[in-house]
This record gives sequence, C-alpha cells and structure tokens, in this order.
Amino acid sequence: MESRSYRYTQREARKHKSNGCHASVRMKKPKSEYLETKTETEDMQHMSSENNVGSLSVSNTVSPKQKLKTKVTESESLQTALKLVRKKEKRISTKKKPQSKKQSATNRITNIDEKPLKKEVKKSRSKKDEQMTEVKKEVQKTTRRTEDVKKEGHVVKTGRKCLHCPMFVGAHVSAQGGVHKSVMEAVQIGASSFGLFLRNQRQWNSKPLQEDVAVKFRAACMEHGFPPSMILPHASYLMNLGSPDPDKLQKSRDLLVDELCRCETLGLMLYNFHPGSTCGAISVEKCLHTIAESINIGHSQTKYVITVLENMSCQGNTIGGTFEELSGIIEQVKDKSRVGVCLDTCHAFAAGFDLATEEGFKNFVKSFDDIVGSQYLKAMHINDSVGIRGSHRDLHENIGKGKIGLKGFSYVMNESMFKNIPMILETPGGVGYENEIQLLHSLCKPRELTTDEMLIV
Repeated sequence: MESRSYRYTQREARKHKSNGCHASVRMKKPKSEYLETKTETEDMQHMSSENNVGSLSVSNTVSPKQKLKTKVTESESLQTALKLVRKKEKRISTKKKPQSKKQSATNRITNIDEKPLKKEVKKSRSKKDEQMTEVKKEVQKTTRRTEDVKKEGHVVKTGRKCLHCPMFVGAHVSAQGGVHKSVMEAVQIGASSFGLFLRNQRQWNSKPLQEDVAVKFRAACMEHGFPPSMILPHASYLMNLGSPDPDKLQKSRDLLVDELCRCETLGLMLYNFHPGSTCGAISVEKCLHTIAESINIGHSQTKYVITVLENMSCQGNTIGGTFEELSGIIEQVKDKSRVGVCLDTCHAFAAGFDLATEEGFKNFVKSFDDIVGSQYLKAMHINDSVGIRGSHRDLHENIGKGKIGLKGFSYVMNESMFKNIPMILETPGGVGYENEIQLLHSLCKPRELTTDEMLIV
C-alpha cells in the first residue's frame, strides 16, 4: 500500500509561526496510517521469523522505495507550509503600524502636498495678468477714441478746461494710495493741469513704482484728457543738487535719476525741482557748476524728461532767486532741449519783482525773456504772497488774499507768454482749489471761441 502524504493544517502553521518555527515544521500522521504501518510491520516480522532472515527487527528494516516516497512527500508539504507562512508575513508587514503623536505631527509638517500651493500661485499670477490686460484694454480704447476724434476734425478736450480762458489752470494734488488716484482728484476740482509728488518727499528711500500702477496712471490721463505736457511732478524737498557735502550730493543725484526714471515709466515729460543751496560753505559760482553737473548726470542716465528749474525767493543760501543764476545753470547744461524753468509768482514777488502793478509785471516778463529766454518757460506755480515785495519769505497765500492781489493775477491770466503751459496752484487749504481755479478763469478777458472750440460745446 502506498503511503499517503502528510497533512499540514492552517492552524498548525499559525502555531509554528507564533513559536518561530519556519523551516523545520513538525508533521502529524492520521490514525489510519498508523494502523496500516502496524499491520505491515507485524506481517514482515512473521515472514522473517519463518524464513530465518537475520536477527534485525522489522521496524528498523524499511524498504528504500518507501523512504524516498516519504522524503518527497515531506519536502512538498514543507514547501506549501512555507508558502503559507510567507504570505501571512507579507500581509502583516503591509498593515500600517499605529504612529505616535510626535511622528504624526512631523509627518504633517514634512509630507506637505505641493500641488495645492502651486495651484494657488498660478491663480494669483493669472489674476494679476487679467488685471494688467484689462488696464491695457482701457488704454487702447482711449487711444482709439482720441484718434477717432482727431480724424473727425474735433479738438480733444483737456481735463475740464474753461473754453473762455486759454490758460491751463490746475493744482498740486495728492498721490496717496497710488499716483493713478491723483488724476481723479484733478478731475474733481475741474483742473486742466496738475502737479504731484511721485514718492514721499520727506524720505531718501522709497518703494519702487509698480508697473500696474503706472499703466493705470497712463490710462486715466488718456481717458480724462491730460497730456504729459500738462502734468508737472515736483521733486523731494531733501534734494540739493549743489550741496557742498559729498554724501548729500550723491544722495541727491541718485534721487534725481530715480525720479526721472519714474517720470519716464509714467510717460511724463516734465520734472520740477528747487535748484539747490550753497549752505554757506561754497561760492555761488561753484554751486551753479555743481547743479549743472548734476543735471548732466541725470540726463546721461535717462532718455527724454525735461528738468525744470524753479525760481526761488532769495531766502538764505538758496540758488535761483535771480534770473542770472537760472541762466548760469542753463548755460552749463549740455542738452539744452532737456532743461527749462518754472516761474513761481510768490517766489518772484518775495525776491523783489513787482507783480502787483502793470508796469512791474511787464518788466518781470521782459527781464525773463531777455536774461533766460521765453523758450525755456515750461510751467508756472500760481500763489499769492503773505510777505511784502522783496521780503525773501517763501510764504504762500490764497489767490487775492495776499500782497499780489487779484489785479496782479489778472495780468498773469492774460499774458500771452503763459499760454499752453501748466499753471499749478500751491495755495493753502480753506478756500478750495476748485473755487480758486474758477476765480482765476474769471480773470481772463472774454474772447471769441474758435470753430474747433465751438464743436466741443
């Protein structure tokens, strides 16, 4: 009878697995096999006793064929048992072990998913791009409107210009919250020109001008009809381009270049500043040369903006109170097409020019044309004066309430040399720029409207 293969149950495999027995596994025979082997051995003993074959017991004499069969069956059952054990080991290893609180916390920090972060960055960039494209579309629309108006033969309206007065009167407006907001303030006060600070005028360092703000500014100017020639940015009060101190001089020159670059980014043509001061340390001639050299450096590092010198009140050691000093700076500037003058009525009156009488005002205009040249006049600051003529005090007053008076400003508003340039109010608060703009327009003599101006009405 052939011997049957030993059985190996799953329960026994688990027991041996728990006891650490993987390779050598104990096998269990069924009861039927024990009975069969007993009968076989008894028969063999009986046969051996009859035939007198050796004195060895039959239990020790097993045929070699049976030994081979039992070995084969044992090896096969061992292999199947090992396979089952290995499968269970794999299942246990794949199960997640419970993590401690520290491990879970560290995994949360270290195993951050980068995909949602990348998506957020892409969304923010796409929003910025959309805003920029919207602003660019607005600029294109406004340019198309102006081109269409020019083709039809109409005159493009500049701000809220009074048609009965040829002067472009405006005011210095705030740029708080972004330079583009200054345009809306100029529109609200009925200005046809305006001035502004491009940065904090009390600090050397400032944040860079954002590109989207510059695009919004250009779009607003185009929409409301403010050409670059009617916008006059004012420089920081810290700047002294003729300073005898090398450190302050270098800071002033860096500031000049920075603000000229801002003007070009905004699409502006003019940049107004106080010439400088000797500080009582150097001669006037040397200071004039230093100022001109500073302007040349600014021109060499920028493209087209015109640097506009402002006349001063001869207060202290300031430069620019006389027309000779302004002319002395202009003569030493290399590119004459990029230099000009802004006349401040309060400064001129405080320096000694009589603007309150007709004769004095005519002498003022003639002396400027003779010494400096009317071609260099690029802008005006319209202010009344608290101090008397020749007081050398730079104190502004509201129009008609100072020593110049309404008569003096009637001469200003009807002077042909002051046409087509920005006339910027820098008067103190209280009256309101809108009222003062209307007051100045009312001082203009009535005139007949041209056919182009009639089309606007």
